[in-house]
Amino acid sequence: MKIIKKNKIFQNIYELNMEMKFGDKSNNIKENFIFNGKSVSAICYNSDVKLFYFIRQFRPNYHYNKFIPFPLEVVAGGIKKNETSRQAAIREIKEELGVKPLSLKKLDSLIIAPDCLEEVTDIFFAKVPKIINFRIINTKEGEDIEIIPLNKKEVLKFAKSKKTQNIVTKYSLIKILELKI
Repeated sequence: MKIIKKNKIFQNIYELNMEMKFGDKSNNIKENFIFNGKSVSAICYNSDVKLFYFIRQFRPNYHYNKFIPFPLEVVAGGIKKNETSRQAAIREIKEELGVKPLSLKKLDSLIIAPDCLEEVTDIFFAKVPKIINFRIINTKEGEDIEIIPLNKKEVLKFAKSKKTQNIVTKYSLIKILELKI
């Protein structure tokens, strides 16, 4: 394969013009992709009460595609300019759970849908204080967040669910089952 041309269509949307060779034959292929950059996700856990904290917030694309408009999600968000993934994880936990993590450990990095959405997300495990306020309204980001506490048995139920979930949350649910907690 040889990329002949990469055209920026709009903001972070690109069209790739590629020449694909298959033995003696070649094809010119055009494919669009979105470069979304880097993001972070955090599995948040309080060891005193043995609870994992997830969130629910309105997702317009879920609503319009007839999925659950308030899906269960891990804490997540984009990395801002001049911010490390660790700094972004700390900021996102503060914005979405209202607490500062007690400890933070990077577990993994994932490429989200490499064929059409080029985004790398770093997955963290965060020990957090006990949550007492289960609703966060972040007007700066336009977020109305409900915090959902789950014990490991409830996490197992969601991990086995066949309902449509975003890939990072599904991965995090499965990853929790591997943790020695």
